[in-house]
This record gives sequence, C-alpha cells and structure tokens, in this order.
Amino acid sequence: MKKIIIVTKNSKYEYEQQKFGLSHDELLAKYNGEHANLQAILSSHERQLVSRERLKELFPQATLMSMHDLTTPIKCYDLVISFGGDNSFTYTSHFVGNAQLMGVNADPGRSVGALCPWTDLEMIADHLEHGAYSTEQWPRLQATIGNIALASATSEYFFGERLRKDMSRYVLVYRGREYEQKSSGIIIATGAGSTGWYDSAGRYFYPNGNQFAKTTQKAAFIIAEPYRYRRKPMPFAGDVLPGEELIIHSLHDAEGYASSDSWEEYAFSRGKTAVIRLSHHPLQVIVPRGEF
Repeated sequence: MKKIIIVTKNSKYEYEQQKFGLSHDELLAKYNGEHANLQAILSSHERQLVSRERLKELFPQATLMSMHDLTTPIKCYDLVISFGGDNSFTYTSHFVGNAQLMGVNADPGRSVGALCPWTDLEMIADHLEHGAYSTEQWPRLQATIGNIALASATSEYFFGERLRKDMSRYVLVYRGREYEQKSSGIIIATGAGSTGWYDSAGRYFYPNGNQFAKTTQKAAFIIAEPYRYRRKPMPFAGDVLPGEELIIHSLHDAEGYASSDSWEEYAFSRGKTAVIRLSHHPLQVIVPRGEF
C-alpha cells in the first residue's frame, strides 16, 4: 500500500479571504464592487469543499496538507496527490523528490487542468487499488544563472524584464551561433508546458499551435513579441534536445529576471549568463489507463 500525502490548494474564496483579512460579507462586497462573478466564485468554493472531504474519505490514512504550508521537500511518501489545478500541480512538483505525483482537478467544471487528468474522485481509489494507471516520465528543465542553480521547471522558464513596458535585450546562443535579440522575453517549455503560456505566446509562429506530448524528450523555446525590423534572419523558435544547451547572455538594462513555473524568481541583470538544458531527473507522474 502506497504511503500517500494529499496537497490541497485553497479555493479563490479561501485564498482571498485570508489574503485581504476580510469577513465573508466584506469579501462579497469587494467582489460585487469589482464586478467579479460572485456566483461562480462561491459555487466553485462549495464544490471544492465537498470534493476535498470526499477525497479524505477515500484515503483516510493519507496525510493532508495545504500547498501554502509546503516549503520543504516531501520525504517518506510514495505518492503525492496534488488536489487543485495546473498552478498548484507545478508548485507541488517542486517538492516531490523521488515520489510519484498525481494531478487531481479540484474543480473540473471551471478548470481545464491540462496537467490534472484525474477528475472522477470515485474512480481514483479503484484505479490505484487495481493498478489501472500508468507512470509516465515527464521531462523537466534545469538552469543556472552563473553559479546559482534555479529550481527545476516542470512547465517552463521565462527570461525577460519584470515590467512589460521594458524591452528585453540579450544575446541568445543556439546551436553554436550567437544572436543579439530584442523582445518581450524568452519562454522555454517542456511538453507539460506546451499547452500554456508557450502556446499562447507562439501563435505568431505557429498559428495552429505547437503542442507536444508531455513525455517528449525535448524542450522548445519561443521568443515573445520579437522586434520585427531585424537585419538578418535569426531563430525566434526552436527545440532543445537532450544534450543541448540554450545560453542567454543578459543585456537587460532595467530589472531583468527569470522565473521557474511562474513560482520561484531570480535576478537576471545585465552581464549575467543563463544556461538551460533538459534535466536528468524527470517527474514521475501517475496518469489513468483508459481500459479500466
């Protein structure tokens, strides 16, 4: 029997009530004043509460914790269940170590959950009990800025300026050639990240999308909003294969930074160099088997 820990996210209602320190009535008044979809927020909150309780019933021996309390690596567990959405999945993935990870969509009615294929709570326990699942290896990214190792990225890295009004300037080294570029930044994605930010930013280059399987042994980069009046051809999109490195020399003159899965952030100021490659430690992800 697997030793299981369930990592849950707060609903939007719970998160913002805590963030702003407001009572129920005060938070509702805030939502109304902002023209937020009050009914959708409250309905989602109630569904997540019910699903959370049901998950506890299905796995009474499991340890339960909030993702907001997750700050150190998870040890001594065989399976980590991320109960939330894609953002909570990527956050939790930074702490799983050698454990297997399962993404359970907490509110499939409102969340696409591209990284959370488990949606039917009643079937999860049966699938695990009967071995009706597959374990996939999802490639991750690793990067360094100078002698600083960035957190591995399950979805993507971003390198650019913090403020969108500031142009990102850098030298890209791709397959042995250097290219000085100006843009809104660079997104380097895995297959798991190819359906998100990378896909949206790449519409200019790939009108029909460029999504690829989560298990594909490669990464892909997109230059976001490149400066169009270039003097010579240069790559604004491409693949990073096993054994290859993508190198970025920062020329940022405002507040350059890098992010891992939009969670951890690192300074990437002028004169610094980033090296990005596929990690040697893929994520072990449990996905449903359709025949069960």
